Amino acid sequence: MKHYLYCSAGNTEGLDEYIAFFEIANDGHCSRYLEIRPVGCALKYTVEKPADEFGALPEGPWDALEAAKPKYGTLKDISKELFDSAWAGVRAG
Repeated sequence: MKHYLYCSAGNTEGLDEYIAFFEIANDGHCSRYLEIRPVGCALKYTVEKPADEFGALPEGPWDALEAAKPKYGTLKDISKELFDSAWAGVRAG
């Protein structure tokens, strides 16, 4: 598994500002996703709960090279421990 922290601040694509945590499974697909919006709401998705009326687990294979392009913001590798801490510490809603 791989884990990433993404921040959309500074993007040139007109994306809203948010931070997100991605867990990428060995098959290359996102298995857990946490998105935190500046207004304080958080969205959490897993393979078991892939979508709701607010968003969805990213579909398709993860493309780290595409996601790391500066035009989208900033992407950093993080540890599983940091991902798990964020996942456990944030309640969706």
